[in-house]
Amino acid sequence: MTTLTITELTPEGWGKASWERPDGVIRPVTVPGSLPGETVVCDLFHTRSKKAKGLLGKIVEVVTPSPFRIVPRCKHFSVCGGCTWQQMPYENQLEEKYSTLKQLFDYIDDSLIHPIIPAPEAWAYRNKMEFTFSEDSKGQKFLGLIMRASRGRVFTLEECHLVQPWISETLQAIYKWWQEGHLQAFYAPKNSGQLRYLTMRESQTTHDRVIILTVSGNPDYPMKQADLNSFVEVCKAHAGDVTVILRIQQTHRGSQTQFFEMRLLGPDMFRERVKVGSKELEFHLSPSSFFQPNSKQASTIYERALALANLQPDMVLYDLYAGIGIFGMCAAQFVKEVIAIELSADSAYDAKVNSDMLKLTNFRMIKGDVATVLDDPSLPKADVAIVDPPRNGLGDQAIKNILKLQPHTIVYVSCNPKTQREDVLKLIAAGYKVTAMQPIDQFAQTIHVENIIALSL
Repeated sequence: MTTLTITELTPEGWGKASWERPDGVIRPVTVPGSLPGETVVCDLFHTRSKKAKGLLGKIVEVVTPSPFRIVPRCKHFSVCGGCTWQQMPYENQLEEKYSTLKQLFDYIDDSLIHPIIPAPEAWAYRNKMEFTFSEDSKGQKFLGLIMRASRGRVFTLEECHLVQPWISETLQAIYKWWQEGHLQAFYAPKNSGQLRYLTMRESQTTHDRVIILTVSGNPDYPMKQADLNSFVEVCKAHAGDVTVILRIQQTHRGSQTQFFEMRLLGPDMFRERVKVGSKELEFHLSPSSFFQPNSKQASTIYERALALANLQPDMVLYDLYAGIGIFGMCAAQFVKEVIAIELSADSAYDAKVNSDMLKLTNFRMIKGDVATVLDDPSLPKADVAIVDPPRNGLGDQAIKNILKLQPHTIVYVSCNPKTQREDVLKLIAAGYKVTAMQPIDQFAQTIHVENIIALSL
């Protein structure tokens, strides 16, 4: 065991210390669950985890705690890779996130950076969680989340305070169902077994619930009807009024992965509500479609993004990486025309269903890749572009095509400020100026934060 003094937090939100080896060489050590200023006794391990390559310290004792340290709420906090900061009060989490963003975007004048908007709830706020089925070489079964710094090892989860209690309770019931049965966890190297993932979601605005069981598409490992029937009965008993979906993930070497879905119980749509201004809009989503992970904070994100766009009745707005097009459909009441672009066929279909349901005559969804669709010379000139790309950012080709549109205003929404930083620098180099930055927290107890940046020519 080694005594360490925590000097700072890593970009991943873990404590960082220095350890002097017997030969005098100084090595950095990452210590999950620690806070700056603390003295901790640790066991040291070598790890190749992406978050903590090198030496990892596992806390044995906190000798000198930080004055900000609180008792983590979850029994799994020391091993789970989900939460990072349960040992830190939520107010301090917000301060850390805001400070990190200001350092990351050091090229933006402080006067343009708005105060971070806190999440309405710091607990039980997530509307979706995905759990993994796993087995070890001895046949011991695990159903839960990935262990911290473990390179993919799963632990069996008994509680999670980021979601509503029914999710943890139903998860335990499904784990018992699996233990008592004959089914196997999917094992990728041999393409064997049936069970891959379990996804549960609940809207905090409508309280619709969905359970999705993702299984292997290997015909040598089929799900029998009796297995599906018993699974549905467990879901009904513990989740109440719920939609149950069987999702088949079919993989072939050298071919694109395909998904097939079968509804086993309940309605075929999942409802969420968003309020922008005086209007509350209801959206119907396919069970697998994306929605902001924090239902109660989603309206704030949409409302602030549209406010920063400074929309006018004669404008043409592009909703890029649109998902089911919620930004665009919320904006349709304020502008002349909305053109949404989305690659996912399911999301594009949901957009059509919702725009028809809302009777929007000025909303158009184009299914395709933003990087290529914008090459179409027949598209109208853009006044505003709202972009909400995946975590890896826009990419050079998409930026090039967005610049061809020459929107006067770009509103860039991101859950990954690191890639957002680089993309915004490229937009600035092309002549845009940052007019505002608005951080919005929807991920309490974690290091993650939503960030909106508005730019204008």
